Amino acid sequence: MEKDGRNLKQLSDEIKSLLDYRSFYLRYCADARAHGGRLQCPIPTHSHSGKGHPSLSIDLQRGLFHCFSRDEGGDAIRFYELIRGVSFSQAVREMASELGINEGGQRSLAIRAAPDREPPEEAQQEAEPLNAERMTVICESFLEICRHEEQLEGMSYLARRGIDANTMHGFGLVYFPRRAYRRVMRHMLDTFALEELQQSGLFNAQAHLTFYRHRLLFPFYVERRAVYLQARTTASGVEPRWHNMRGGVPSLYNVDALNELPSSEIVYLVEGFTDTLTLAAYGFTAVGLVGAGGFKDEWLAPLARLRVVAALDGDAAGFRAASRYREMFAARGMQLAQLELPSDVNDFFQNNPAASLEFTLLTEAAVETMGEKQNSESRNHEPE
Repeated sequence: MEKDGRNLKQLSDEIKSLLDYRSFYLRYCADARAHGGRLQCPIPTHSHSGKGHPSLSIDLQRGLFHCFSRDEGGDAIRFYELIRGVSFSQAVREMASELGINEGGQRSLAIRAAPDREPPEEAQQEAEPLNAERMTVICESFLEICRHEEQLEGMSYLARRGIDANTMHGFGLVYFPRRAYRRVMRHMLDTFALEELQQSGLFNAQAHLTFYRHRLLFPFYVERRAVYLQARTTASGVEPRWHNMRGGVPSLYNVDALNELPSSEIVYLVEGFTDTLTLAAYGFTAVGLVGAGGFKDEWLAPLARLRVVAALDGDAAGFRAASRYREMFAARGMQLAQLELPSDVNDFFQNNPAASLEFTLLTEAAVETMGEKQNSESRNHEPE
């Protein structure tokens, strides 16, 4: 018993050294993003109605909580005990399992397979990048291997965001379940040299596949070939949510769709994969950025013959990016219309039964405004 007690104490210390407190408390307290103030307490045995005065205080720096109305508090493990209604030992073992720590305090494959820490700048400069052709071969092989695994969890995750199976397949999205991790890893090691896999970022220095917690794969296709991969976790509380191969983002997401559009057709510039897929599911054509500020100057040329409408997230970063992109477009003699959405594209469509019609009307108004502005500027530059 004494030995078991020491093991549990060591495990609890290890858990608290690895736990991301913000992500942990966000699972149970949506308002934990706030700095200061009190929150509604979610602990079942406290029997709060959720309608009274907020009584829960959380210190996200130290991971401590306190419910003032019940005068009960403690660390994150105590919080887990109360939320789940389990003993201390069960809470420790369950949390350790989630973090990939065994009872000897060793990190399991879940941790060891994580992406390597970013090497020093000098090491990055010395590391020889994998050439584009070999990167494409590795990407396509990895996708094909994963395509043979069970896709249900990935499809369910996307379905909850309004993205159907046809859209998923049309964009070449692939998922593999956690239980297939070792099988997928062995297959890649049997097919390619470890050095190539490490150069691509698919494997780390410990010869483990880095896509362990991020198994919903979003390929970037250029001329119908997968040239790069990013992946998302489908589990709550995992940070970072995204993982990618080595190297910079090579293109707009869904760039091949531009080849199929007649000149002067509308294409939307959006943030991320989910917004791109959402618009595609509703019959709109979109290309996606990785982050609001991810647009590159060299991506302007393929857009020059089209009418481009920015539908970035309705936050400060989205508005700043749209303003900067309008200047970039104008410098090339191009126009960029802008939609001002209350949140992001996916939320707009998820929470609005008439979203498709409203989105079309907003687009028409934005394009018309852009045309009027262009005509006004032309008149102002005409010689008297």
